[in-house]
Amino acid sequence: MSSPQAAKIEWLVPAESPGVDILVAKNDQTAWHHFHETYGFCACDSASADLIYRGKRLTLRDGVTFLVEPGESHRNPAVLQPQNFKVVYLTPAQFDAAGREHGLSAIPDFRAGFVDDPHFIDAVYKFSASVENQETVLEQQSRLAICLRVALRHVEQSLPKAAIGGHRAITRVKECLLERFSEPVTLDELSALSGLSPFHLVRSFTRHVGAPPHAYQIRVRIERARTLLRNGTPPAEAAHILGFGDQSHFTRHFKKTMRVTPAQYARAAR
Repeated sequence: MSSPQAAKIEWLVPAESPGVDILVAKNDQTAWHHFHETYGFCACDSASADLIYRGKRLTLRDGVTFLVEPGESHRNPAVLQPQNFKVVYLTPAQFDAAGREHGLSAIPDFRAGFVDDPHFIDAVYKFSASVENQETVLEQQSRLAICLRVALRHVEQSLPKAAIGGHRAITRVKECLLERFSEPVTLDELSALSGLSPFHLVRSFTRHVGAPPHAYQIRVRIERARTLLRNGTPPAEAAHILGFGDQSHFTRHFKKTMRVTPAQYARAAR
């Protein structure tokens, strides 16, 4: 009987597509819990896992693509078997620009968490392969353009910016944590800002955002870390900029979120 294959997590950072990351997961059984400031197209070659997204319990399965929007979080309460998937992440500005090029007048918005579209799986995997195999810049950029074109087919409605935000009190707290991501912030401060009691704030924030305020701030820091590391900032300096107590603290949180160390991620970006 053959032994099970080892799990592998790898990040690819295309040099000619700034702001784009690719996560490659093979035989992975990680119970992910992610906050996103980016769009994400997760193409599942083989998958069997429960997923909590936007307050609903969904099921990942073979052949689907999971669509994530900025400001959202998701987590896996159960992963039933090793999975193979690839995720393309890109900034809101990049996807908004692609939407405008395709005639959208407002922010691209996905209502469906999953789509069952073999063309989407194919587009994500071919883009990833072009980066992994170090194909020409023209091919990599062309493959990315195809991913964006297929993704835009699944935009169900375009929301004006005024419609984005949700609960006002929670939005104010999110904006504060985004602005002060590297600073110590107390729950009392956030309570005063939101007009909610500390207990009610934590409960409401977790329900709306998918993570309590302290975890949200950590995830914002990790998102900022990815940009710093891509731009060549040493991990020790990034830890200081982001407000972590020391590099080991930064490394622990980064690896918990990204499944690789800051140094491994930085090497992928070179």
